[in-house]
Amino acid sequence: MSTSRVPGRLTSRAEIIERAESWLRRPVAYGQNKFHANEFGIYRADCSGYVSMAWGMPGRPEDRHGGLDTVGLAGASVEISQGELVAGDVLIRTDGTNLTRHVVLFGGWADEAGEKYWGYEQAGGTRTALRLVTFPYETSPELYVSRRYLNVVEEAA
Repeated sequence: MSTSRVPGRLTSRAEIIERAESWLRRPVAYGQNKFHANEFGIYRADCSGYVSMAWGMPGRPEDRHGGLDTVGLAGASVEISQGELVAGDVLIRTDGTNLTRHVVLFGGWADEAGEKYWGYEQAGGTRTALRLVTFPYETSPELYVSRRYLNVVEEAA
């Protein structure tokens, strides 16, 4: 577990995946100006709102709901290597505009070579999905960075 903390609750990897899967029960339509409410709160129906919900992050400001944007998520996490990726971490692109920034929640490797992984994703033009993704991401792969939420609690082995 990291010794650094950011606003938000401590959470386990199992909780992160449980929360991510909650939007798969009835896949949520994408929308940067739309919100989705369920048992975990009210969050923007875009990629960073989805990861904010999965990580259990507060909205910004907390009374507005919605979650952090991709730059905020990067600030609530630490860069890790490809070999360190485990369920609940993210692949994130923070450069550009709200049309180019993106984040995908890492669900686990789909192959031993580390070329494909299961990604929980909320992307434009679609609904929430768990899909096979080429590492680190299909479009502009050089711009995606692996990161780990600072408030994740590592389960005992």
